[in-house]
Amino acid sequence: MIYRDLSDVILISHIKNKGGITLASIVQRGGSYSVVYYTKENGIRKQKWESFRTEKDALHRKYMVEQYQQVKKELAHRPQTVGQLIREYVWLYGRAKWSLSMYTSTQGLIRNYINPYFGSVRLDELTPRLVSKLYMEFQNGPRYCGPYHKYEGQSVSASTLKSVHKLLHSAFEQAVLWEYVGRNPFHKAVLPKTKATSSVFLSPEQIQLLLHHCSVSWLRLAIELSFVCTLRRGELLALTWDNINWEQNSLQISKTLCRVSKDAMLMLEERDVLHVFPTEVHSKTVLVLKSPKTESSNRIVYLPPSLKYSLLEWQNEQKKSAIGELPRLIFAYEDDRPLQGGVLTKHFQGLLTKCNLPKVTFHSLRHSSITYKLVLTGGDIKAVQGDSGHSQADMITEIYGHILDANRRKTNGLRKNSIKIMAPFCIIEPKSIRLGGGSSIDTTNRWQNPVGK
Repeated sequence: MIYRDLSDVILISHIKNKGGITLASIVQRGGSYSVVYYTKENGIRKQKWESFRTEKDALHRKYMVEQYQQVKKELAHRPQTVGQLIREYVWLYGRAKWSLSMYTSTQGLIRNYINPYFGSVRLDELTPRLVSKLYMEFQNGPRYCGPYHKYEGQSVSASTLKSVHKLLHSAFEQAVLWEYVGRNPFHKAVLPKTKATSSVFLSPEQIQLLLHHCSVSWLRLAIELSFVCTLRRGELLALTWDNINWEQNSLQISKTLCRVSKDAMLMLEERDVLHVFPTEVHSKTVLVLKSPKTESSNRIVYLPPSLKYSLLEWQNEQKKSAIGELPRLIFAYEDDRPLQGGVLTKHFQGLLTKCNLPKVTFHSLRHSSITYKLVLTGGDIKAVQGDSGHSQADMITEIYGHILDANRRKTNGLRKNSIKIMAPFCIIEPKSIRLGGGSSIDTTNRWQNPVGK
């Protein structure tokens, strides 16, 4: 069964509460739809009717009424446990502040980690010492692997621990403001020490090796685009043909492809959603195109000639596919369904194995891109920021600043070598290498030989 409209999801997934009792109902009268529910005013139970032009709007309202009625019962009493506080925090804070992807990932943290480890702990029992003890137990606990991943004894990762701490700290900051607690017990909590792991990036030579041995056209193009244009995986898979300006040799990054929970879609009322792709009715998630979460992520990057030709070749191959109602994605199946991140990752990992290269993530291509653009520009962070879409320059400094420090003594040699290798990936201009965002760097005095010669 295929879902094509959000109303189908609401109707099937949210028509009943826990006990199977309908809190609100929909009555169709003529050409309108009415949401019928009961409220109490001055202790008197009254029936409410709210009319809507479309069934979709009525089902949205029905869902929000049911959610509010459930939360209202909880709000009538002060939360006693961490689990009760977190639910209130999501309702009052998360709905207003979070994006769809943030809401989806946060619900996963709550469901898989916070509720099992912290949910039953009473608020009046929490102290920084107890929090530190719980963190030690949490760190040694099993990692949630999901229904499609095999558990092989993995412990909770350091990044998961930091995400849980950040969420709990934020929730208790609100609890202090709401006067539920006198202080935030997570403010001075000590996180267990973790071993720092160095990120593994592919070098330009290794990326060239990948491209040389890649026999899959779309995968080769995906690698080129991600590395040259410094794209996130979701940004790459969301690209449509109308994002390309062939005359200006530019690519507009204006949306991202992501999988979000249907609950998030309903709770946030499709916030920032540009398109919803068909999916199975009984699936708990849906694939969407959405606006970037920050203004800086909406950007223009420039295409070198080699990449432009690769895009043109791939476009000619895609013309054989049927044109339907779905967006004309650059990376899509013959029926125009979007290529998903898991499929891209699987093919990329297979190519790494074929080339006997380190098992890095596809996202590492973006890190490689930023790393070598920093080298090429001599550390011009603002120029690289135009391509990367980071909202703040200090985010690049924090993550990649060590690159320039580590290579301070061999900068000149590394820079020359990188220029030679990356020449096919750069936009060739007299005496300069142009980067995305319209930035450029003068190479007259920095390098002996012009790029491309």
